[in-house]
Amino acid sequence: MWPEGMTNGEIGFYQGRSGFDPSRPSLLLLHGAGGRGEGFLPQLSGLEGINLAAVDLPGHRGTPGPGCAVVDDYAAWLAGLLATGPLKPVLLGHSMGGAIAQALALANPKLVKGLILMSTGPSLPVNPALLQGLKADFTSTVKMIVKWAYGPEADPALRAMGVEEMSQADPQVMHDDFVACDCCDLGPRLGGLNLPCLVMTGEQDKMTPPAMAQKLAEAIPGAELKLIPGAGHMPYLEKHREVNQAISEFMSRF
Repeated sequence: MWPEGMTNGEIGFYQGRSGFDPSRPSLLLLHGAGGRGEGFLPQLSGLEGINLAAVDLPGHRGTPGPGCAVVDDYAAWLAGLLATGPLKPVLLGHSMGGAIAQALALANPKLVKGLILMSTGPSLPVNPALLQGLKADFTSTVKMIVKWAYGPEADPALRAMGVEEMSQADPQVMHDDFVACDCCDLGPRLGGLNLPCLVMTGEQDKMTPPAMAQKLAEAIPGAELKLIPGAGHMPYLEKHREVNQAISEFMSRF
């Protein structure tokens, strides 16, 4: 039964400071392309009173590969995991993780209670030069991604940490993650979602701009839109206090 696979080393799994009980109202965090679950440290350590955890997607950090090159395949993997146990969480997905959360909720709405979609959109087009760069010069391309990911107010230490962590990702897995993003177009299906939903993004996000978040919120019936002033594509790190407050307010409904 779930979460046995989480705790025996088969899947990268990171619990909140108070531990994790899958039978309670829960928040499950999904990272973005080339990311890892432990990147949500400001939430795992800072969201008091919320039963939460984060996972590594296949091929990332603590979860064996291979990774996926299609968002629906990641969503199917997660659906299989949730279907084995009592957990019916709110999903918080960042960037590619947000696309995965959307895809899972569309295909298996009974497995989730709500969605927090952060720095994402109904589609996630990727510049072809980025895909080529991940193949030709991985290190330089990682630095370019991180440069674009953070807003102008971000602590330089966050940028340095971002380069360090993303550089540890499997280059092929990261390339395929961005392919998955580029091929994703959930927009035509989003009107069928019938779940509480919070769309959140940084006002300075260059990778998934606020206009994309607004388009996403308008496509999902009843969705709310929250813009984080001063934040770029990584608001859960750049402005974690504001983000955690918004998460807490949303989670108080469950």
